[in-house]
Amino acid sequence: MTTLLIIAAFAALLTSWVTLTRVWYHLGDRPRLLRVTTADGWSLSLWYRAPLEQRFAQPVVLCHGLGNNHAFFEFRGRSHLARVLADAGFQVFTVDCRGAGRSRAPEPAFAEATIDDHIDLDVPAILDAIEAETGQSKVLWVGHSLGGVIGVLASARKARGRLRALVTIGSPLFFEPRALFLRALKLGQTFAPAGAFPARVLSTMFAPIAGWFPAPTIAHVTARIDNIDGGDQRVLLANVFADLWRGVLAQLETWVRTGLLTNANDGSDLRTPALAVRDVPTLIIGGSVDQLAPLAVSQQFFDQAQATQKQLVLVGKAFGHQHDYGHGDLIVGRDADTDVYPAVVGFLSKHATTV
Repeated sequence: MTTLLIIAAFAALLTSWVTLTRVWYHLGDRPRLLRVTTADGWSLSLWYRAPLEQRFAQPVVLCHGLGNNHAFFEFRGRSHLARVLADAGFQVFTVDCRGAGRSRAPEPAFAEATIDDHIDLDVPAILDAIEAETGQSKVLWVGHSLGGVIGVLASARKARGRLRALVTIGSPLFFEPRALFLRALKLGQTFAPAGAFPARVLSTMFAPIAGWFPAPTIAHVTARIDNIDGGDQRVLLANVFADLWRGVLAQLETWVRTGLLTNANDGSDLRTPALAVRDVPTLIIGGSVDQLAPLAVSQQFFDQAQATQKQLVLVGKAFGHQHDYGHGDLIVGRDADTDVYPAVVGFLSKHATTV
């Protein structure tokens, strides 16, 4: 009985700690929330930020990467990408893919997901909802990390003909077998008995102490921590993380181990048809010290992409920027609004239709 009471008390304390942390570090300036239903019954959340003065017809979709949610682009920093794009005259839709943010499964107890589900089910549902809201059949897709990979692969599948332009930021379209990443992916699957690794609760637990003590090694892999102020680290940990699906981790493990981007069900090649898409202008942005999408990977992606209009922007001191950039700080770094965002805004402005 005593053991049960101790466990119950610890669970109550943990729940209170997580709840209070999220309240304390809540995000302000929230956009309008729309609900999107996928073909298999998932309810996704789509956050709409309207421009003060619309200058461009095609709306922008901001798609987060692995283990993140929409708040990654709606971060409460000095200026975030969603607001910058809205101020530039774009209608901006920031998404929560299945399992992230406020998305909800039709049967939560039996929920599972793969990257294929994001590509073939989430993307078309998001595009249909945006067309219903704006009347625009084409969008400008901006994805960070896996969010960019999803956009690229979807461009040859259910999003074929529906992307006006595409921007990838720190998105690895190529992988080399790396023992550290393979061990991390296997470990994540091991500790995902209910279908997903509980990254959201873990990140929130440690949010109040972030920035006060040296960050763990894994944090330096996901971002160049020196580019993110301590206060911003605390807000990020409390808001932007999402659980990691076992099916997504398993598919990524296969990609890293084989170097191939394949469908989880039938093993078919996803990358080659996507790289062959010619009619989607593509901007590839890479960070100088990004450990998840190194410069060589960004260069290889650029070299093999067959888009008739393509551009490669590398961000770091060697390329005239204020800082060297890792992975996540390409979006949430303290000076990303001056080092990274202008390239995104300029490229989208060039390829969108003015109104």
